[in-house]
Amino acid sequence: MKRYLRLSIIRKLPLFVVLSVLLLTVAFVSASNVEFESYYAYYEYSPLPNCDVAGLISTFFLVMMALPFFSMNYRYSLGKSDLYRQVAFKDKRIRWGEHLSSLIIVCIAFTIAISVQVCTLLVKNYIVAKHPYFYLNYIWFIPMYFTCLVVGTGVYFISYLLVSRSNVFINSLLVLCMGFLFINFLTYIPVYYATADSTISMYFADGPTVVGAISYTSRTFNELICYNKFYMEVGETYWEYQIAAFIICIVEFISLVTLSIIAFVLEKDPSSEWAGKPDSNKPYQEIIFHAGFATIGLLIGVLMSGSLFTTIMSLLFYVIYAVSYYTLYGLLHRNFKLKGYQYAIIFGIVGFSIVASIVYLFAHVSRIH
Repeated sequence: MKRYLRLSIIRKLPLFVVLSVLLLTVAFVSASNVEFESYYAYYEYSPLPNCDVAGLISTFFLVMMALPFFSMNYRYSLGKSDLYRQVAFKDKRIRWGEHLSSLIIVCIAFTIAISVQVCTLLVKNYIVAKHPYFYLNYIWFIPMYFTCLVVGTGVYFISYLLVSRSNVFINSLLVLCMGFLFINFLTYIPVYYATADSTISMYFADGPTVVGAISYTSRTFNELICYNKFYMEVGETYWEYQIAAFIICIVEFISLVTLSIIAFVLEKDPSSEWAGKPDSNKPYQEIIFHAGFATIGLLIGVLMSGSLFTTIMSLLFYVIYAVSYYTLYGLLHRNFKLKGYQYAIIFGIVGFSIVASIVYLFAHVSRIH
């Protein structure tokens, strides 16, 4: 296993170079854009400082989201699948080696990048800036680094859980997008339809996916590094909803990561005969795809709570939505001549979305009057 892991890392050195250049560029540009001096420093108004950690964090988490694709090549080709299964390792060891090697190289690249970012900020803050009007709380970069590694690894495994449901790259991409949509808005949609309050529900829009990971991690450490305080404080407007959304997001994230790691460790890869084929021997691909499109349909329904114009536009969006649903479902199976039950599923989900939106619209209007 150690030998295979080492060989896998060596084989992915070009990927390591690309990721290192990407993360280093973002880190250096982000740090270079931070201004420690201000023309307003001696006046009543002084612009609020911003350490700009969001750029590197966002790039790192997005890389983590996309990285599982690079470790799934043996699943997307019959020839590669047969070749990989001929090596003197069990199938699970191949999967572990491929994915762990990807995690190792991106974590090393991130470590180098964040070191460059902190060093650049230190030089600008203490050497370049002649009269700095603020100093960053650099101690918070240490927990930020470890938090990013832990949360980023969690994002990787959630992405793996979705990507591994399919045996073709396009299908994996569709399932990843639909799965992230469903998971991310799992709490937001019920809250919005129940409260009809866009302000309250927006706090639940950052779900346990890369969206929530970027949002919560960036906001938390930007406030801590710049102001040495947590960005949510008791007494602020809607603070209880912010705390509730934050706790729910963490619980959902931990649950998903746990499920993903269990699947990663215990599941067996499908046999070689499924490699490169759009269909799967398990129903997860279908379930995730339809769950994602149901989420899109209900999100379109959110527009119906607005003006007459947005309500009319939402009906137009439903037409585009239904056409896109059919097109992508046909692409998922590489066959646009769908079976009867497949048409029934599409019409059922589209119909449910429209009916739910109309019911919500009338309930919202009656609530106002």
